[in-house]
Amino acid sequence: MISILETDMRKKTFFWISIIFTILGGIGLLTFFLISNQPTYADEVIGKASRSFKVDLKTFINTSESSIKKFKANSNQLKLQNLTSDSLNNYAAQLILSDDYLKGIVLFSDGVNYVFFRDNKTWVTTFSKNKPDSLIDWQRLNNKLEVVSEWTDTYNFFMDKENLFSIRQTLKDENQVLWKAARSQVPDKRDLLFSIFQLNTKDKNPVVAAFMYKTNELGSRFSTVLQFSNPLVTVITTDNQTVTPIKTTDTSMIAVYGVLKTEVNKLIKNWNTEQTNKTRVYSFEKWDKVFWTKIDSIVPQNGVEGFAITVAEDDIFKTANRVDQIFLNATYFFFLLAIIFFVISRIRIKVRGNKQELLPLSDELLKSLIAKGETEYIEFKSSLRWDYREEKPNKVLEDVILKSIAAFANAKGGTLFIGVNDDLEVIGLEPDFNSLKKKDVDYFELHLRKLINNQYSIRFSNTYLLIQFAILSGKSLCVIQVAPSNYPLYLKTKNKQGQMIEKFYVRSGNASQSIDLLKEINEYIEVRFKKK
Repeated sequence: MISILETDMRKKTFFWISIIFTILGGIGLLTFFLISNQPTYADEVIGKASRSFKVDLKTFINTSESSIKKFKANSNQLKLQNLTSDSLNNYAAQLILSDDYLKGIVLFSDGVNYVFFRDNKTWVTTFSKNKPDSLIDWQRLNNKLEVVSEWTDTYNFFMDKENLFSIRQTLKDENQVLWKAARSQVPDKRDLLFSIFQLNTKDKNPVVAAFMYKTNELGSRFSTVLQFSNPLVTVITTDNQTVTPIKTTDTSMIAVYGVLKTEVNKLIKNWNTEQTNKTRVYSFEKWDKVFWTKIDSIVPQNGVEGFAITVAEDDIFKTANRVDQIFLNATYFFFLLAIIFFVISRIRIKVRGNKQELLPLSDELLKSLIAKGETEYIEFKSSLRWDYREEKPNKVLEDVILKSIAAFANAKGGTLFIGVNDDLEVIGLEPDFNSLKKKDVDYFELHLRKLINNQYSIRFSNTYLLIQFAILSGKSLCVIQVAPSNYPLYLKTKNKQGQMIEKFYVRSGNASQSIDLLKEINEYIEVRFKKK
């Protein structure tokens, strides 16, 4: 539901929105022609994707390093053997929730094994001390870390003693971080990535910790690389190993990845022997296809020193064409929206059949409208019947009010303020009140409605008018909203000879004008009311 003033403002808003969408459509069309006419070079495309991925990778590495430092700082004060599962769960949950990437934490040592990870909207955990058998007791927790179910299985996140010893030997430097990819036995959680580091606890019990990441969720944060259908992303670690943190969603490509990774590792080895750490682009053939690999370095941080991105040439060209199509579709979309909003801006907004719904205006809006002065939709009158020159009531002035109402109704509608002078000053209705039998707002409204009903009928008054009263600057004023009428309105008045005549008024600019010639009146009515 909208007021008569808001109707015009909304129509203008829709018009300008249509202009904006037209401009956006033009920009999209121009961009489409520019990029579609440019040749696509595989090395340039993969180079651009690589630069964007480098930024995303650094963000991930920084976040991971920050969480590891925070975890180490707290573990220095811990005695692992004295810890309970509740205390570990509370701390682990807080750490995971503070890191957009982190999904789980694993601790394993000679005496304590602990796992805690996010599983959709719940947590899954296990905690054991000196348990020799291979069975693992699991618990599922809700968001309040309350146990909701328990089970036992043989799935094990933990390393055997031989692997644990090997990891500890590698992690002699307390700042070193190892990266390992793993395949979980849990359905739908096949691909995991771990950053592994060592903790020095207060009880001198060396503990190996691992932060768990889900590769499919990592991939969603590297959107520029995933614009390709089947990219192979390889992270180069500082211990001369490689891991693949982002997997394709196409399961048929998993075996292909294994072969491609061997080829990419050869390129990385060649790149390392050059010892230049410069960005290099390589191409090679496999299965009658050409693949492109971009290798780049980063400043060694948190166990990572570089990365490689490998994409099939046909995938690159297919992606480039898909980008062209996106711009073309966006162009169609913007032009369609432009047409829709333009059509809306040209249609008269209708409520309850053929009239606009009128709603009271707020004091703030009234002040704003008064400050803008008279317009095609706004008119001010000092009084209903009080003549400020003669300083007495004057019934002729009542016809002036009725004339303005007819003019708005015969045109596009508008709002009439009574109690505001030509200087945009709210002078109030008190002189009008004092000129009436009862000196209050209620009787003023009763008198005003009687004038309107006698002149234009109760039907018109109830259908096309909204009368409200407001107090601004401590003074009362009357506001009459007039909706565009569905039929012509004539003012019955007396001419200079005292004869009763009918006058036809319309709003033109910021004034109410009469049309005197019958031919012009008929022509106006034919155009204005022909669809009514």
